[in-house]
Amino acid sequence: MANMFIVEQCPEGYPRLAALLDCDENFMLYRRFGFLQARILLNKQDELRELEKDLDRMDKVDERKDPEVLRSREKDAALSERRKNLLYNVEQKFKEYSQLLAATRDIASFNRPPDRDYLSVKSYFEEESPLCSVEGYIYYKEDIITLKPGRENAWLDAFVEKVLQKLSCRFTGVCTETLFRQNIIFTDCDLHRKTNPEATGIILYNRASIEFVVSVIIIAMILTLLIVPVYVLWHMTRITQTGRTTSIIMGVLLVATLIFSAALSLFTRAKRQEILAAAAAYCAILVVFIGNVGQFSPAKSG
Repeated sequence: MANMFIVEQCPEGYPRLAALLDCDENFMLYRRFGFLQARILLNKQDELRELEKDLDRMDKVDERKDPEVLRSREKDAALSERRKNLLYNVEQKFKEYSQLLAATRDIASFNRPPDRDYLSVKSYFEEESPLCSVEGYIYYKEDIITLKPGRENAWLDAFVEKVLQKLSCRFTGVCTETLFRQNIIFTDCDLHRKTNPEATGIILYNRASIEFVVSVIIIAMILTLLIVPVYVLWHMTRITQTGRTTSIIMGVLLVATLIFSAALSLFTRAKRQEILAAAAAYCAILVVFIGNVGQFSPAKSG
């Protein structure tokens, strides 16, 4: 596999660039050739239009001369194979067209690379010039897609990366010779040997470290959204219930539910109806908690 090679040991040009792109999922950037896709689809579409027109013309001619051939495929094939051959051509063109449509749909579903990933690879092209200028595909920014699997909390990953840049290497458990240059981060010793950052300035991140920090943040957020509202509501149910107290309780329910809904929207790809259902369930849990606590908690005068 390409990722078993050290970049600095690969020949310059495409071999070294391929080894670099395989070093980290953030670097898997390629062109989608959107203009060519559109041209090919339009061309196939019009070829089908011509065949459709030929078939319609053939049907109308046979309708006037011998309508029976339009009612029997067997009779039509026995008299002439013109329609059979035409339909075969239509079938082949339609298969090609449908395959192109499916491929274009799949490519359109790929994500655009984050600016930090695009600038990383672009910086390598500008510093090392691995390819001749004509073949420098990275400069077609609007046509670049990433093969990196999309994560629900990708923006949080980017935030964590920026924060970790400012921390000491001993907090990330990585090499002591970590460098921070050209918007590219490198914090894994094995990847360090692959990319030779002293020569290229390319610095990669240990994705496991990032995912661990992100998971800790999400877990802390979930616990906070559960514990803090529960504590506040428990405290409010232990004092004498007045109109002001009731308003505060309703306000806590509203704010907690809004924050919970916002967290779902930001950290997940949940659909609107899923967010609505989860928010309703979360609010119902808090309401049930208020009702149950209020039954056995002695009220105190405020």
